[in-house]
Amino acid sequence: MDAVADRLIQNAGTPDSAWLPWIAGRHMRCVPMSELCADACRMVVVAPHPDDEVLACGGLLAMRAERGLQSMVIAVTDGEASHATSDAEASKNLGAQRAEESYAGLAILGVPSACVVRLGIADGRAAHCVDDIAYKLQTLVKPSDVLVTTWCLDGHPDHEAVAQAAMRASGAVGCRLLQAPVWMWHWAEPHDARVPWGAMVAFELPDHAIAAKQRALGCHASQLAARAHGTGPVLMPSIVERAARAQEYFFV
Repeated sequence: MDAVADRLIQNAGTPDSAWLPWIAGRHMRCVPMSELCADACRMVVVAPHPDDEVLACGGLLAMRAERGLQSMVIAVTDGEASHATSDAEASKNLGAQRAEESYAGLAILGVPSACVVRLGIADGRAAHCVDDIAYKLQTLVKPSDVLVTTWCLDGHPDHEAVAQAAMRASGAVGCRLLQAPVWMWHWAEPHDARVPWGAMVAFELPDHAIAAKQRALGCHASQLAARAHGTGPVLMPSIVERAARAQEYFFV
């Protein structure tokens, strides 16, 4: 995948053995679910690729569903470029497979397919479609919603472009926006000055929500299997490890 400037997504990334003790020492503010998204509000998750909804806030989705609260997922791309093949038919088939994997994972988190909207933006092209994505988001969300998406400096061009579109849409509509770091944990390190740590809050997940998140991530078989020519999986072990944390994090 491509990365952005000095926020390089490469190698194994910073392990949780480095992150977790440092996070614990910061005594980061933990917030209740109602502070992130009140019960009366609909949570709308804007996912750049299939699986980003799980990595960003799968536990929060599961806990809202458990309480019968409304959530919606907007899938910006179908992730057809994740295996970097020049075979157009293979990419098309991969996109269809990834969409089905996402539906299956979301069902585990309590989000039915009827609550999923696919925008069909080409994978890897979100930066060229920010205006289009922002417009489509504005037609789908309302002032009482809470938008949740990836962080605007996450390091992946699609993640950052989708965040820019979400910021525009939330500003135009007047709804709240939360941004979840996904790839940041990979390229950043503890004390990294590029990260606004003071704006980050933590959300505690009970064991059953962590387990649901893990099962949902397990549905993304195309991303967990090794790729051709000896290339490892897209969802490398360090990412799967981070998805098993007892907290999810958001910039507010």
